[in-house]
Amino acid sequence: MKKHIYLGLLLVLFSVLVYSQSQRLVLIEEATNASCGPCASQNPAFDALLQNNPDKLVAIKYHWYFPGYDPMHNHNPGENNARVSYYNINGVPHALIDGSSLTGSSYTGSPANCNQAKIDAAYAIPSPFEITMSHEVIDDVIHVVMLIEATENISGNLRARMAVVEKHIHFNSAPGSNGEKDFYDVMKKMLPNPSGTKLNTTINDGEYFIIEQSWELANIYDMNELGVVGFIQDHSSKEIHQGDDSSTDPIVPLYSNDAEILEVKNITEFNCLGTVAPVIIIRNNGSENLTSLDIQYAVNGGTPQTYNWTGNLGFLGKDEIALEEISFNVIDENNLIVTSENTNGVGDDYIINDTYIKPFSVAMHISNQIRLVLITDENPEETTWEVINSSGEVILTGGPYTQAGTVIQEYHDIEVEDCYKFLIYDAGNNGLCCDYGAGAWGLYDADGNVEIGTGGMFADRDSVNFEVGGFTGVFNSSRPESTYSIYPNPTNGLANITLDLSKDEFVSYSIFNILGKEVKKNDLGLLQSGERIYPVNLMNLDPGVYFLTLNITGKSYSHKLILSK
Repeated sequence: MKKHIYLGLLLVLFSVLVYSQSQRLVLIEEATNASCGPCASQNPAFDALLQNNPDKLVAIKYHWYFPGYDPMHNHNPGENNARVSYYNINGVPHALIDGSSLTGSSYTGSPANCNQAKIDAAYAIPSPFEITMSHEVIDDVIHVVMLIEATENISGNLRARMAVVEKHIHFNSAPGSNGEKDFYDVMKKMLPNPSGTKLNTTINDGEYFIIEQSWELANIYDMNELGVVGFIQDHSSKEIHQGDDSSTDPIVPLYSNDAEILEVKNITEFNCLGTVAPVIIIRNNGSENLTSLDIQYAVNGGTPQTYNWTGNLGFLGKDEIALEEISFNVIDENNLIVTSENTNGVGDDYIINDTYIKPFSVAMHISNQIRLVLITDENPEETTWEVINSSGEVILTGGPYTQAGTVIQEYHDIEVEDCYKFLIYDAGNNGLCCDYGAGAWGLYDADGNVEIGTGGMFADRDSVNFEVGGFTGVFNSSRPESTYSIYPNPTNGLANITLDLSKDEFVSYSIFNILGKEVKKNDLGLLQSGERIYPVNLMNLDPGVYFLTLNITGKSYSHKLILSK
């Protein structure tokens, strides 16, 4: 009897463990090139094997720059090269299965190493995620929705990545020199970029995320072959936990009543005024239309304010809500906490996404002079700015400007000790940066020792707080420094700079030879916070030792770079 009970408990436990995991869909990736001879000899059998396993795998092909001409590489060289360099690949063809280079009787990474047994073995490994993807094309823009649900607890440096692919491209004449005319699963665009979308470091069983991305189609040979491959990857180990192939079937919501606080805006990084007026974006993730929602918000545990929202949002519908200004006592590190409740008057079926925490710090102190550095865009007449004191009085103004693409530097005295707000406006509602050229703004103390704020990528306005008086010195913020890495090194001609920016930064780099002569320079302009990859092409340089100097908002970093061909 005891034995039967014991066996019964084991069966129950086994069923729970199986239920908590998901069927894996294997991801095959390959670096290839239309002028690569070994690619032409290995790809036909490799592609046939992949096409024989449509229920077990998805595939992405990255067309590298080497060894010769490839129009599919030229359509998106930066992102093709970035994914190849991410895996430290230095030759093609090179294939991977779930983030690991294929091994076997041939060289490591050879597509010839792939066989049915390896695919079956990878397919048999349970996944901690389920992915459902949907896409539609409207007016030459592809819109992709990716729903990720954890089916067990997992942690790591997790990224959700999506690749728009063209599943089959046929040329009547070979586009490269290797004779290949048929190409499969060709990557056209990584969404939003090769770095993907960061997920939480720790994700618990039952948590889910919805990611939406769009791309204006370009360089598509056959719209009927358009597809999207999604996958979850550990950015550090490169292990791929799950893959999926998008369809045109709509996503099915997981819950009936599910409102998410998607974003909180209009909160400056530093604050000394003791007031905030948040702007939030809500999204309906539920199958029922979202018609009512109670929103509460407070800073540092103060008395919460309530906003009663009403509307009518279908699944994935969004609304931007301007909340009333609230006051609080400023401390060194502050937290605005926004929560939602009483979804549709019946409560929320998934409360994990009902809270959004927005941290910000006390504003820095400076002496009685500020320095404004402004790079105008192509519409300088749209740019104005002002400085407002704690009583709401405008004490300084500037603009509009007349010269486009010009660096302007201004010094302004502020004699009264007080808390101030700097606001910069763009009448065109498109900021300074990206729609009309590389414009930007930066506000500093007179000596340049303290950076008060920088920007450029905004809509109609941007702002920052600062305090005059008290003490003078470098503000000690807990915000992490921006970091970078350069790989591969040594390189055979193509390296990559990976930037992880803690805030918006001005970035440029120069390359010097061993005699100190500058041989290459590139100004990347003002970049948004987050991680991004930039390729550095050294193919026109002679082999040897070089020095790459990276400039990040006034700070310089030097790195030895070895070029070997």
